[in-house]
Amino acid sequence: MERHTYRLDLAYDGTGFAGFRRQPGQRTVESTLVQVLQPFVPELEGVAVAGRTDRGVHATGQVVSFWARQPLQVDELRRAVDQVAPGEIVTLAGREVPRSFHASFSATKRRYTYLLDDQGEVQAERVNALLEPLLGPRCFAAFGRRLPAGRSTRRRLLFARAHRQGPWLRFDLCADGFLRMQVRVMVATALREVRAGAPTDALLRLAECGDPTRAAAPAAAVGLHLAGIDYPPMG
Repeated sequence: MERHTYRLDLAYDGTGFAGFRRQPGQRTVESTLVQVLQPFVPELEGVAVAGRTDRGVHATGQVVSFWARQPLQVDELRRAVDQVAPGEIVTLAGREVPRSFHASFSATKRRYTYLLDDQGEVQAERVNALLEPLLGPRCFAAFGRRLPAGRSTRRRLLFARAHRQGPWLRFDLCADGFLRMQVRVMVATALREVRAGAPTDALLRLAECGDPTRAAAPAAAVGLHLAGIDYPPMG
């Protein structure tokens, strides 16, 4: 059977969406995309996504993929998506890709940014001293929430730094993957430990114990942005 695979790179404001994945009776990013794409792809039931963002989380570098039995005009797809929710969803790029491409399974890195307006209260250097020991491969179950049973909670954290950006404290994190709410819990827990004057190995010890009840409640969704997805070169 002839099959064409397409990739769309998206940015969206998550304020008006109940997350990415379709949910009955909820307005989500995926349900909005399926609504606009189905006239072009009648067989479309859903899209593959690089990172499932929760309610209120934004994206500046989300990637989705889907397949169609007939070749499509990518420019038409992009115009349709840009018009379905003006000011909320915009396509940054679009193209046909090899059949083997999958927005989630083909990804090698996910990058997130978290912005906190703390008016200069917290020193970035103290946050970084707590985050640095977490780099590398380890179990991050202590920082996850509502995790699927039986799935690995081991991830490789490649980069985790905070820096001052005017009144904002900006966190940049990169890993081969993240657990659900991991970034928001890590941010909130790092801030809690800094304010408590905890030693620099506090987050590492929490990760090693694996107990999510010892971590902080997730930071607000409004500050989180899916910043980008990395993939291997495609010939």
